[in-house]
Amino acid sequence: MDLDRVAVDITKDLKEVVFLGAYAAIAYGAARRTRDIDLALVAPPTDAEFEKLGYGIYNEGGKKVIRTRHGIKMDVYTKDVSGIPVPKIFATATTVRVAGSPVKIMCLEALLIAKMRAGRPQDNDDIRQLCRVRGKTIRWDVVHSMSKGLEATQLRQYVQALS
Repeated sequence: MDLDRVAVDITKDLKEVVFLGAYAAIAYGAARRTRDIDLALVAPPTDAEFEKLGYGIYNEGGKKVIRTRHGIKMDVYTKDVSGIPVPKIFATATTVRVAGSPVKIMCLEALLIAKMRAGRPQDNDDIRQLCRVRGKTIRWDVVHSMSKGLEATQLRQYVQALS
């Protein structure tokens, strides 16, 4: 699956979109695989509008699932991502060029905080990789503006240990 092509297609279809999770981690240098693509939308299309754009709406295991034209599952976030409000995700997003087109991804700082909060084994592995390859580029003012409690201190300890 060519995730870059999928991200470009989704961006062309939905316009205002920020990619999160594994796709953003991969864009920042994490070596990993994924079978779905996570994205944030401020104003998501209706099911009928998704279908008109060629996306499939399915009921899988009692849950509504949206799939791209290529069958890739999309997880759509409209309110928050691990407690970070979607408007903040958009305000701090980074634009990268993939396949010759601009695509927005979640900023590194929000990605690290979201992954810390999720705490799954793959998220912890992503944090380790991202701290190694991007630890020196973290904007600590952004981390502090999004973090709660000791999250900024914990992240700083990860970075110091791994970068």
